[in-house]
Amino acid sequence: MIDLLFVPTANGQKATILLEEAGLEYTATRVEHGVGGPPPATLLAKNPIGRYPVLTESDRPGGGEIIVFESHAIALYLADRTGLLLPDDPIERSAAHVWAAVASTDLTPTMATQFFLTLRAETDVSEAITWIEAEAQRYLRAINQRLSEATYLAGNTFSLADLLTYPLMATSVQRLGGFTSYKNIVRWFDLVSNRPAVQRGMARAG
Repeated sequence: MIDLLFVPTANGQKATILLEEAGLEYTATRVEHGVGGPPPATLLAKNPIGRYPVLTESDRPGGGEIIVFESHAIALYLADRTGLLLPDDPIERSAAHVWAAVASTDLTPTMATQFFLTLRAETDVSEAITWIEAEAQRYLRAINQRLSEATYLAGNTFSLADLLTYPLMATSVQRLGGFTSYKNIVRWFDLVSNRPAVQRGMARAG
């Protein structure tokens, strides 16, 4: 049985739509966790970093419990577990890994920093806000350029790269005024939004 602990953020949405697209049965528990509060001991026992989401899988044929945290790691685990979410073509597969990394290591922490600077910082950080928002636009321009060349981030095949990027566009990027000026992202966003599994995953993490 797969169990998911999540908070209703873009990272939580990533995990639920990944699970829906993977076609696996799972339970999802929404955790009410105050921003900036200390992580509970029950979370630290599963994820020493103290962040959500956390995926666990028990009742396995070989016994023992698998614990996976970090959205990118959850995506790779589910891809390996199911044989889905990654293209078979080696060129598209490598592109899927590259753009999944852009979502996880570039755009996600950039938007997290922008959230703190604009909504939680208690001192004047206007210079830092200008810088971080410029960084976010840099990644959006790169994603838009990629989507001018291909239907999906990997190429012609829908992949985990799209699943890790989509919730950021749906939520975090809206703090920048959205992405309507990036016509290729708009086209891609509408395409991904129409996938039933994506709709179920977004609703589950709402």
